Amino acid sequence: MRNVQATQLMFELSRPGRRANMLPECDVPTNSLGDLYPASTLRATAPELPELSEGDVVRHFTNLSTLNMSVDTHFYPLGSCTMKYNPKRNERLAGLPGIVDLHPLQPDESVQGMLQLLYELQGYFAEISGLPAVSLQPAAGAHGELTALMAAAAYLRDRRESRINVLCPDSAHGTNPASAKMVGFNTITIRSRADGSVDMDDLRSKVDEQTAVFMITNPSTLGLFEKQIRAIADLVHSAGGLIYLDGANMNAIMGIARPGDFG
Repeated sequence: MRNVQATQLMFELSRPGRRANMLPECDVPTNSLGDLYPASTLRATAPELPELSEGDVVRHFTNLSTLNMSVDTHFYPLGSCTMKYNPKRNERLAGLPGIVDLHPLQPDESVQGMLQLLYELQGYFAEISGLPAVSLQPAAGAHGELTALMAAAAYLRDRRESRINVLCPDSAHGTNPASAKMVGFNTITIRSRADGSVDMDDLRSKVDEQTAVFMITNPSTLGLFEKQIRAIADLVHSAGGLIYLDGANMNAIMGIARPGDFG
């Protein structure tokens, strides 16, 4: 049986003189580092880096990958905030030169294909989610939370309302209260019942005129669909608050339910 605790470090595998791929000789004028940086910032000795062949490196990292739980080797039973399986063709498409070689300062006329792709993607997301409009500006999940809460704060300022509380179930992402804090809101935790659903009695006791947003992930991080979502939305809306619904588990309900229909 393999001892998984005995995996050698790359430094332990290193052998003097071993090499992998070599860079071609530079064919353009060069400057020494001493001409570019102050002497006080330069190393006096070469860094002690491992010396390995390409095969050594490939075998080392392939071995490490077999010790990890991944979507290629296991099913992830958790709900949100986990890796979703992406078909390998998606990786190939995402690596096309027309995508990876773009620069944000390119002339508009040179990126029309990408702009069309983004525009159509917004439409697909709107159809899937049941929402009237979609922004592709957020780059990740927590960034999406922050963007939504900033929009909520702007909405409240426009209405001259000083609501300061964001309600989050105790099963919420840890990023929920962090995002709320960054926007200047207070966070109030709502208890879950034994079956993992939101405790409606606790929610009713904490929804008031200071409620700005109720943040919920549905299906939840526990992998459970919150069947009370319409009642939750009606309660929060009746107090003048907004609903933020995290789509981290959208794969589980796509084509079955749409967040825009939850109320």
